[in-house]
Amino acid sequence: MKSIKSVMRVALLCMAVAIVFGVQSAMAEPLKVVDTPEVIKLINSGKGKVTVVNFWASWCPPCRDEIPDLKKTRAAFSEDQLLLVGVSVDENAKSAEEAVADFTINYPVVLAKPDVYEAFGIQSIPRLLIYNPKGDLIIDHVGPVAFEELKKVIDEVLKENAK
Repeated sequence: MKSIKSVMRVALLCMAVAIVFGVQSAMAEPLKVVDTPEVIKLINSGKGKVTVVNFWASWCPPCRDEIPDLKKTRAAFSEDQLLLVGVSVDENAKSAEEAVADFTINYPVVLAKPDVYEAFGIQSIPRLLIYNPKGDLIIDHVGPVAFEELKKVIDEVLKENAK
């Protein structure tokens, strides 16, 4: 009787490990690697809505602290109102992919090639760029942003655009 229970426990443990690692590998999909023209194309695809571009890295504590607020922001607005894109400046793609999976990020994230850092003058992260629905850059902010602040800005821009 003891051996059957032991076998069952081992089998259940193996199944649990398989499920956890199966889910983990399915969630940690490769990020699309983009250069400057592709980032600009992403930004331009947001015309007609507020576009928020978040430059971040998996190793950056303030960036990681900001992700829950960005997820909350994404959830607070419809796809017609807001395009939110994360641009990882990680040098290690696997680290960025693991962070995306660990945080279950609910917005698209791409991995920047080094030319993007230069083109956008990335010297500090997190860095947030906000574009109005016309595609004009209206905010360039370095440092983390809280949900309440970001929501207020987006609401104001959407209200102005509705006039």
